[in-house]
Amino acid sequence: MIKLLRVDDRLIHGQVAVSWTSFLCADTILVANDKAATDKLMQMAFQMAKPPQVTLSIKTLEGAVAVINNPKHAGRSIFVVTASVQDALYLIEQCDAVSEVCLGGIRQSPGKKMVERQVYLDNGDVEVIEKIHALGKGICLQAVPTEKKLQYGEIIKEFYKK
Repeated sequence: MIKLLRVDDRLIHGQVAVSWTSFLCADTILVANDKAATDKLMQMAFQMAKPPQVTLSIKTLEGAVAVINNPKHAGRSIFVVTASVQDALYLIEQCDAVSEVCLGGIRQSPGKKMVERQVYLDNGDVEVIEKIHALGKGICLQAVPTEKKLQYGEIIKEFYKK
């Protein structure tokens, strides 16, 4: 079962490895990222960052779809992490099991504006978020489980007011 799909451009770090994994009671972290799937240094860093009792799987986007859609993993509690809203949309379009996307860490770059302290979006990101919402999937923004959760309408409102 997919517990949550989180968008975080850092993929695995303290908040993801500890806070979110324990909050979700996830037994597996699935990193869905084409670059991480081939980068041995990233893989070693992620392996060291994850809790010892949690299985880590690092797959390309296509490989992640195969894992999510494989019935043999239905009994697992899987926390999926990807680096962009575009990657999240790809997974959602390929996997019925994903019901909610949590925006958690999208760093500032040219053309992006802050929606909340750790999430910066541009018009293209918002278009993708709107597509995800139109597909009937939940969208929220939350850095850590103990912080206030912004829902889709609040995210859009914050983006356009800045």
